[in-house]
Amino acid sequence: MQQTITLLTMGLLLGLSAALAAGQTAPRDSEPQPSPPAGTSQAGSKALFEEIHVVKKPKQQYGYRGMNGDFLRMKDGSILFCYTEGGEQGGIMAVRSSDGGKTWAPPWVLVPQPRPPARGYYCHPSLLRVQNDEILLTYIYSTYPATPYYAKVFFRRSADEGQTWAEQFLVTPYPGYTLVHNDKLLSLKDGRIIAMAEHKEYLPSTEDHSGYVGMSFYSDDNGHSWYPSKNKVDLCRTHGIEVQEPDAAELKDGRLLMFARTYSGHPVRAYSSDRGETWSEGELIKELEMPAGGMPTLRRIPRTGDLLFIWNSEASEGRRCALTAIISQDDGETFSHKRFIARDPDDDFGYQCIEFIGDDLALLAYHKRDGLYVARVGIDWFYGE
Repeated sequence: MQQTITLLTMGLLLGLSAALAAGQTAPRDSEPQPSPPAGTSQAGSKALFEEIHVVKKPKQQYGYRGMNGDFLRMKDGSILFCYTEGGEQGGIMAVRSSDGGKTWAPPWVLVPQPRPPARGYYCHPSLLRVQNDEILLTYIYSTYPATPYYAKVFFRRSADEGQTWAEQFLVTPYPGYTLVHNDKLLSLKDGRIIAMAEHKEYLPSTEDHSGYVGMSFYSDDNGHSWYPSKNKVDLCRTHGIEVQEPDAAELKDGRLLMFARTYSGHPVRAYSSDRGETWSEGELIKELEMPAGGMPTLRRIPRTGDLLFIWNSEASEGRRCALTAIISQDDGETFSHKRFIARDPDDDFGYQCIEFIGDDLALLAYHKRDGLYVARVGIDWFYGE
């Protein structure tokens, strides 16, 4: 697969948020402008930002929102990147890079799509290396847009670095429509595995963005058996607000912080004090704008210990036209160093995944209107202005 590498060194952008005190509302940014053309730079930044067009697709009205997957660093130092292709020849696909994400080998099929007469399809894979050094792969089986909605999440495991995979087994025993999206597996310090999920609690409904609540599934045996959280983050019942596509991170005090998508204009957060077994009532993060949904990401940066929030902060004619990063140095109480990973009113970004490579590099993958891109981002870039 031929790769196209563009070097972007992001500089000062008008309207970026300074460090926000708790309770303040982030100021609205200026009208979105396209990212710099390939090979150009903006003054004031020397941190690494390289963008590679890994999976090329015909340009369409919106981004390839159901296509992206996850990264995993292999024992030999290479990077595995998985994603979804539809059709009889598609499935959960994989490509590999041996040079830190600069170039990528041709794709192969990890899990083929279900064969007819099955009506559903696989999508949104996640990868995690568990404590016994095996690799865990999860993905959604969905019949959407058929109604009533039906979806389950399955897992497979590999003990030989992805050369072979065991049979698939169920993560989510719930009836109806339950989703664990791409890059949504978290390993806690004590080895417990958390899979962050959304569940379509309120039926019947034929609307894609209504009736959802946030929850988690957890495993204490390296992902062989799974249990649902005892309650859900339900803002539909109390505020008419859906909670979708949640992510989570382990805080310094041992709690978990949920970061989830809504269509209220802001993302939502909730907390768990018992390692994902129960969750607090959700609350909107008024400091962050979220005008058009989009899957959020929450990670702790290994080198600094700060939390990194990634989400869609701007919209244009139904497109999620800004993929945005912001830092919290106090476990989500306040925010600073807002930066645009990708920003163009004519494009559509999201369903990102992230993998930290050593202390100085992060790999980010996200969709655009013409396929999937991988960005090689220096950690210092996230702290620019």
